Amino acid sequence: MLSALIQNFDQLGNELLVAVGRGDEAEINRIDAQLQPLTCRIFEFEARDHSEVVAQIAFFNRLAMKNCEDDSSVRRYTTMMSNLFVRYLEPGGAHNSLSPKIKQPALIDGYDPSLHELVLDSIPERVAVFDLDYRYIYCNQRNAEFHNKRPSDFIGRHLLDMIDHKRFQSRAKPRMDQCFGGARISYNYEAADAHGRLFDIQCRMTPFTASDKTIAGAVLVLNMQPIFAKTA
Repeated sequence: MLSALIQNFDQLGNELLVAVGRGDEAEINRIDAQLQPLTCRIFEFEARDHSEVVAQIAFFNRLAMKNCEDDSSVRRYTTMMSNLFVRYLEPGGAHNSLSPKIKQPALIDGYDPSLHELVLDSIPERVAVFDLDYRYIYCNQRNAEFHNKRPSDFIGRHLLDMIDHKRFQSRAKPRMDQCFGGARISYNYEAADAHGRLFDIQCRMTPFTASDKTIAGAVLVLNMQPIFAKTA
């Protein structure tokens, strides 16, 4: 069902591009009228298994990336992603009722991965969740690999343990403070991983809300593109 909804959205998106190319205002309006309710249906869909959770979050991440030059669209889609994180990741959320239906992978060294780890380790982006004291609540596998560490190495650690004081004070802290105040933030910067490989990074920050709707921290999603050395 979810895959059919996403396929329908993609088909309408292709039809919209054709209509825009033709300058067909009537067709553009017709398609626009279908896209918004379809987006809502995809957001409201209750995932039945791990693959659907991944597909649903990835869909809104793709929309945020596709519309990165439109601040209002980025805010809308990152808010939807944040709400999905809460829906499936927060204790007592919807994922608890789904857990019996999900076939967990075999244990590795006696470790049983929870659903939120399976979901967030399945996407290519780096993901980290911080509390209001700039300490890690969560770190996915991709983010840990960037620093050549394990996800467990981050939990409870301050961001200053991972980046230098100058970058924390000038780049990370001011934006995280805005996020803690309710703002959705998106910005780009360059950084090297633990192996010295340089990347262009788009960082999106979304407030992380607790069950009582108060802001308890920030969700960071970092999309990376490798930077290759320029030749003369």
